[in-house]
Amino acid sequence: MFFTNFNPMSKEEIDKKVAAKPKADGPECDLIVGWTFKARLEGEFAPEQLEYKILDTGNLTVIENGKSYNAPYTAISLGCVVLLTHLIPGTTRGWHLVIDTETYAITAFETWFGIEVPVGGDLFGMREPTGTREIPREIQRHYHFGWADCGNNEKPGKLHTTTNRIEGRGLHWQYDNGYELLTFFPSVVCSTLVELSDPQGGITMTNPSDYIVIDDKFYIYARWDVEFSGKMWIEVMNFFDMEAVGVEFGFGEDDELVYATHTAKLEITGDAAHLEKITTFGDKEPPMAMLKGKGARYSYRPRDIDIPMTREEALKHAAESQRIFEFGGPNIMASGNNLPFSDYLVGKQFKVKLDGEKHVAAPWAGTKEPVYEYNVVSKDRLKWRYPGGTWQEEKYVAFEPAKDIILFSHMLTGDPNYANVTQAVDFSTGLATTVHAQIGSWNSEWEIGAYAKFGVLEYGDIVPPFARRHHFTTDLVGKCYAWAYSDTMSSIHVYSSPESYSWTIFQGDNSGGATWSSPCFYIKLRDDAYLFQWVEENCNGSQGLVVFNPKILHDSGFFFGVSHTGLSLNITGAYARSLGKFDIMKYFV
Repeated sequence: MFFTNFNPMSKEEIDKKVAAKPKADGPECDLIVGWTFKARLEGEFAPEQLEYKILDTGNLTVIENGKSYNAPYTAISLGCVVLLTHLIPGTTRGWHLVIDTETYAITAFETWFGIEVPVGGDLFGMREPTGTREIPREIQRHYHFGWADCGNNEKPGKLHTTTNRIEGRGLHWQYDNGYELLTFFPSVVCSTLVELSDPQGGITMTNPSDYIVIDDKFYIYARWDVEFSGKMWIEVMNFFDMEAVGVEFGFGEDDELVYATHTAKLEITGDAAHLEKITTFGDKEPPMAMLKGKGARYSYRPRDIDIPMTREEALKHAAESQRIFEFGGPNIMASGNNLPFSDYLVGKQFKVKLDGEKHVAAPWAGTKEPVYEYNVVSKDRLKWRYPGGTWQEEKYVAFEPAKDIILFSHMLTGDPNYANVTQAVDFSTGLATTVHAQIGSWNSEWEIGAYAKFGVLEYGDIVPPFARRHHFTTDLVGKCYAWAYSDTMSSIHVYSSPESYSWTIFQGDNSGGATWSSPCFYIKLRDDAYLFQWVEENCNGSQGLVVFNPKILHDSGFFFGVSHTGLSLNITGAYARSLGKFDIMKYFV
């Protein structure tokens, strides 16, 4: 799904398909049959009138702001909590009510299809959009808190509220239809998930989400597939019995409408610490940047901010402007918390010899031998070549993230794809890893594509091991860290699968906020050094690459990419704080 380009569809298509499926598939529930009640909903956008008469297990009458409708419905229960879902006949609007039948408290989700979003602006409102884009298939929502007035009961003393009580939690879901996934809640406005039952799954996805507390036992979790299918899921979770019921509504990859209830078994995979004040429970409306009006929610639409380029455009921008280690540039992750620059390499001459395949990255260099030769001139300048080639001088930056392991990066001047290479070289073992990056990947003409190769160091009397190499690893999978890049920039990493992860930006109250995710790879250099590389695919297209030392809880590395303002290679680094671990590797083996 992460790489699926969904058809935005048309309003006419959506109207026709929704009209043909006016009721959710699912078993019948009689828990509220015979109820007649007024949904007394609160808040600025609550309807003036919403009244129900539940006629039988499949039909109801609803009066909405003076208009009466006979509508089919589907309900499903979890203990004393009922999830009722129906559409307003003749429209694609819907109501999805979560009712506590003991207290009569209600959360009502009002939904509708379609949104028009700005294109070409930025996250901070500093750049005006250049246009808009319509997405008819995407479901919008507004939730209302209130209670069911049956005529013989009073308003409950406590209504449902938003919550941070399950922030940090990880869950395994086994649905009754065979669907299986992992979810993570690193934020109070987003969630991430990894599909386990889909052969094309395994990549972490991010959805804007709602977290609502009914009581200590029951919670509501809703996710909205913004930027992808546009579909919604509303779940009621019971943490006493580790069960859930829910409804799925929206269009899949084939543009066919799914509208069905389901049940699921839950398993807690772990709980990462969250960092708000301990007496703060998230029962106030969660902060959401720059969103106003009905249906307001956090929503990150990276492809409307970093508008995709053609290969020709990307190469043109790279040729026009290059910022190579120009510190203090626009990179959001650049920081004052990087490790100190190292002069470890100064005066050294050495080779990095890669195993296996012939080198295909730079036939223009006159050789295909998998060898890089280096002559390091100073703390920020080095010379390199392929054997038999011409020496080229480049800017570089080096860090020593663990004793005798040197991480350094530089451009390959003259490469037609504006390639960059980052070397992780262990002068104690003689092992080396090379990560080659360039403009263009299997998925994109303009985003960074990268791959890693393993090999050895040739220097002095170092004798590398014959059979052992650096290697891909799952050691970090399931771990969660907070990262402080500077006094004003920090984030949470959840390493949520062997091939992907998510990052969450903190909000002002230290709750988790804006979240995104991407493919990545993890390489073990030593017990005290892990190389971690990702490309923000279907986003800004930039490569991040760091080496993390879990013993000193610190990392440093590089950001590399091209944008409409040119090519950049910059540094990054942060202090780490362990937030916990999720027991999830068993689901990937």
